[in-house]
Amino acid sequence: MTAPTPRAAAPSTVRRQELVTEAMAGLEGIEALPLAEQASRLSETQLLLAAVLNNEAPAAQAGLPGVGR
Repeated sequence: MTAPTPRAAAPSTVRRQELVTEAMAGLEGIEALPLAEQASRLSETQLLLAAVLNNEAPAAQAGLPGVGR
């Protein structure tokens, strides 16, 4: 069995906040990219943010007792 990392053991609300922070950081400098790459990154970010808001995968933290989807 592998030991959980502090990130893996974080409460689901903390993990969702980290996901949002990472997603927004990934958009820094997006205006310098070609339009197709901008659209791709924005689409990925939108999907992640929607998942966080709806508490769906990949934002859900399954496998922890007492932590809902």
